[in-house]
Amino acid sequence: MIKIAKLILAIFILFSWNNVLANSLDKQINNLISQQFGHKADDILITYLTAKPQLNCKTPTLSLLNKKKHWGNMTISAQCNNKKKFIQINVAVKGNYIVAKQAISAGTVINEDYIQIQSGWLDKLPSTVILDGVDAINHIALRNINLGEPIKTTMLQKNWQVKAGQIIKVIINGEGYEITTNGKTLNNAILNDKIKVKLNSDKIVEGTLTHQGVIIFNK
Repeated sequence: MIKIAKLILAIFILFSWNNVLANSLDKQINNLISQQFGHKADDILITYLTAKPQLNCKTPTLSLLNKKKHWGNMTISAQCNNKKKFIQINVAVKGNYIVAKQAISAGTVINEDYIQIQSGWLDKLPSTVILDGVDAINHIALRNINLGEPIKTTMLQKNWQVKAGQIIKVIINGEGYEITTNGKTLNNAILNDKIKVKLNSDKIVEGTLTHQGVIIFNK
């Protein structure tokens, strides 16, 4: 009877330990996905697509194989000491995204009057859907966008302040001096972007685009 009792106790302890490991793994995976998703999520649902692996440590080192993917089918590497196992999961995320508050015609410069926030399951939407209004404002619509339609990055382009090939004023500030000259822009840019400019001397410099021109600070 004593041997049977000890065996039952051992099985119970092993079962309890496995449950502890499983619950700990759930929390760690949830934390990993939450950190991966940069925006505030109303809900994150994780489903295991395959059986959870048996791990021999309480805090494995977890890493995502595709860190650019925020939801959908994902693979996680779990390493305990020198042993590595892979976990297949599906991630569903509920959060905010941007839709058209009114019909938007192609060529329109987007401002706050054209967009509004909507909440829903992001994994059911295209991966290019815009989650934050700042990523849409002051952009130009490339095509007509219908009322209530989710706005994607592929529908917009930046409203370039200057384009490559333009002649622009360049202000070079140094210790105790300021030089003003002109140069040809080598890339498109919006305000506060870094931009490369070819000066009249054929020297290529990089500065910050402002309303005054390209500002370069010489140390």
